[in-house]
Parts: sequence; C-alpha cells; structure tokens
Amino acid sequence: AKNLARAFTRPVTRTLAPATLQQRVGMALASGRMLGWAATMRFAAFVLLAAQSCDAMKTAGSVAVGGNGTIFLAKFCYTFEPEGLHNAGKLELRLRLPGGAAAAAAGRQSRHGYAMLFDDEENSYPGPSSDWRAMSCRALKDRSRQWKTVDWTEVAAAEGQQIWFTIRQKLRPRWWYMALVDCSETIGENESYELRYEVHSTNANYGWAKEFSMDTRFTPLVFATLLVAYGFLFAAQLHGNRRAAEQREQEDSASGKAAHPFAQLLTMGVALALIESACSALHLALFAKDGFGMPWLQVLAQFMSVAANFVLASLLLLVSQGKCISYIMVASDAWSMLRLLGPFLVSCFALEMWGEHSVSRNYTTNYVYTTPVGWCLILVDVLLLCMYASGLRRTYSVERGCEHAVFYRTWGILYGAWFMVLPVTALLAQIVLAPYVWLIVSLGSKKGVTALLYLALVVGVWPGNTRTYFKLEGEVVESRQRLPGLLGSFLRRAPEVHHSASRKKVGLPLPGAAR
Repeated sequence: AKNLARAFTRPVTRTLAPATLQQRVGMALASGRMLGWAATMRFAAFVLLAAQSCDAMKTAGSVAVGGNGTIFLAKFCYTFEPEGLHNAGKLELRLRLPGGAAAAAAGRQSRHGYAMLFDDEENSYPGPSSDWRAMSCRALKDRSRQWKTVDWTEVAAAEGQQIWFTIRQKLRPRWWYMALVDCSETIGENESYELRYEVHSTNANYGWAKEFSMDTRFTPLVFATLLVAYGFLFAAQLHGNRRAAEQREQEDSASGKAAHPFAQLLTMGVALALIESACSALHLALFAKDGFGMPWLQVLAQFMSVAANFVLASLLLLVSQGKCISYIMVASDAWSMLRLLGPFLVSCFALEMWGEHSVSRNYTTNYVYTTPVGWCLILVDVLLLCMYASGLRRTYSVERGCEHAVFYRTWGILYGAWFMVLPVTALLAQIVLAPYVWLIVSLGSKKGVTALLYLALVVGVWPGNTRTYFKLEGEVVESRQRLPGLLGSFLRRAPEVHHSASRKKVGLPLPGAAR
C-alpha cells in the first residue's frame, strides 16, 4: 500500500505527460503488493484518479530536452485536400519555460533548438531506427517538412513562443509528427533543459469533427450507435426481469428468471456496456468542442469496457460448462467465475492504460493492440478461448447423443468466435489495413460483435421463449455425472434440469435456440 501511495500521490496537473503516467503504472506493478481484492480495488482507484492524460488532439506537458536530442511531442493523422491550396489542417505549438523568467533563458541562449514537423513518408520519418538517432541536425532539417527556430526570448515570456504550421497534402491521409530537436553540438547529452509545451492539431475540412484525427473521426458515431443499442438492450432485459418476477409471483416459485444468477450477471454486463457507451459518447462530444474532453471519463469508460467484456467472458465460460443448458446454475458458480477472472480484468485494464499512454505512441503509427503490450492483451483473449474450447469439448463429450449436443456444436462454436475477433483484427491491421484505419476497424469489430452476443443472450433467456436451449427454470434432479468444469477446482456434482413436455419448439430458431 505504501508503494502504491508513493507511485500515485504525486501532484497531477490537468494534462499529465504520457511518460509520467507510464512510470506511475510501472511503479505500481513493480510493488508486488497487489494481492487480494482490497489491493486490486485500490489499484483501480489510483489508476482512475491518476490517469489524467489522453490521446487528445490538444495535448500539453513538460519534457527534458538533452543536448543533440530529439523529443517527439505528438502525432496526428491529417486528411487530404486534392483541390485548391491543398490545405488539410493546422497545428499550433506553444513553448514555455517552467519558471517563465527571462533570467532562466539567459543560460540557454547557446542552445540551438528547433520545432520540426515530419510526416510518414520514407524520405521524412519512416519510423524509429538506429540510423535516425545517428542523423545530424542538417539531415533532420532536410527530412522535416517544416521547421521553426526556438526563440528563447519569446519562450521566457509569460505567454511563451507560439508557432503555427499549415499542413498541405493532396494524395492520401498521412501521419504527422511534432518534435523538438536540440542541435547544440558543444553541449553534452546529459545537460538537459525543461520545456513546457502545448500542441493543438485540427483537420480543417472535418467541420464539427475537426478536433479528431483521421483514425478517430468516426468513433463518436460508433459510440452513439452503441449507446442507443445498449439502451434498448438494457430496457429489454429489465422488462424481461419484471415479466419473470410476475411469473414467479403467479406460480409462487423461487426459480424465476429474475432471481436467476445467470440473468443477474447478464443484466450487469449489459449495464456496464451501457455505462461505457454513455461515458465515451459524452467524452467525445466534449472532445469535439475543445479537443480535450474529460480524460477521467475516458478512463472510466475503458474500465467499464474491460469489465463488460469479462462479464461476457464469464457468461460464455459458464455456457461452455453446460450451465443453464444441461446443468443447473447457482449463485456460487457466478461468483467463482468472477473471482477466477478478476485478476485478468485488473491486469488487462492496467496493460491497456499502459499501452494507451505509452510514449512510443508519439513517434510510431501503432495503436494499443499493435504494441507489445497490446499483444499481451490479445494473448489473454487467446487464453480465454482455450479455456472456453476445453470446457465446451468436455461438455459436448458428456452430452453427445442428447438433444443439447446440437447447441454445443453450433451455437457453442459461434459464441466462441467472440474470443477471436480481437486477435483477427489485430492481425489484419499488421498485414492488410492502412495504419489510419486500424483503430476504427478493431473498435467497430469488437464492439459490434460484443453487442450482437449480448443481444443473443438477452433473447435466449427471455421469459416465455419456448424455442431456446437455455433453461433457467424447471425441476431439478441430481445428476450422476460430473459437471465438466473450467479448471480442476470447478469439478463437482451438478444437478440436471428437466423441463416439462409442454415447452414446444416451434418456428425458426432464435440465437441459442433449438432446431
């Protein structure tokens, strides 16, 4: 707890430099004291409070520029304009000294600093490499598309030095990188100085979406659509719970769907996804106005997203064990699954925050799922897929020859495809897709398939649905067979669920429905 406190109790400004956030998360992970749920919740709270930066189009922070060093401040993907003057957008840079005093600048007059703008062309900035680090100042100037000299007199003034760049391109969208370069040949690399900076980038032709980079332009539409979809799903699930409660009152039964742990877990997952969509939509709406939005709201949305995904993973893993289809499910099953996946949830949230705010994102075209940290997140999905496939195979081997076997070899396989959406889109991003569409393709694919799967589960447990394999009510008889478990600790005696013959299967099958 002391190590966590030391990592996160430093003063937090309105915009936190990405490197600072990464160091704080690293200190927390290195502490090695995050054992148990109490420490886990403290860690999540600390990250939520400390993560005040975001991948915004208006960024600010402070950097230490060493002799003959290059510091990348921000990147932005600009659209293109094939006609006229080819004005694609603008970039505004403001530089200040921490103290803002002219005396502080006197000792830096011998330093030769430049603000340089590069694009992603091979002859400008193709990416980080050893050759790039060895380039001379003249070579960097030749590669830059535009550059301006750092005026120490203006930098020392209260308002700082303000530099404007106009972006012109006519063929395709490109990534542009803003960098500070020190060309003081007589100054050692260890003799650094601190500068405060503000970068504001805009796509001039995007209208209300001018604050968005090319790769994030359509994210407001995605989350607005998800907000409406999850709003309907949440309302439908609540209505289904009320109908189940009414049926329970009429039948004077304690096995109604409203009280069933599977239905409760499903309601919680849809609610988390709804909160995530609402937070993201609000943040992006504010972002469209000022280029900054509410970063803490974005962090909250990311946590809700991870939580909603792991609730869905818990539901699918329970289905792979045959719960609510071949075997009865009790509340302890849900809590055991959540306890099992809880560490995965917190670890994935920490890794996602680390990847989102990594300094490397300022000088590469990577997004979070194409970085080494992102591949760790993808590995978690692959691991969950293996757990799901193992449970599904064992359950199918037990139920082979029964009517439920059809579900496990059809809908069971389709449900399992959800775990492969992120790995497949990340692989396509590396092989086929252009860098400026990586984010929107992976976001749309993962969020869209998640919403469809939640829809299938809501329909599957709907009260009165006689064409579904899901059985949340009925007579319970002790089974002589052992329930296939996720891990060895989950193997235990489980009761089977038998339904009356009056439940007829008619019409076309619904998601998760019997044929």
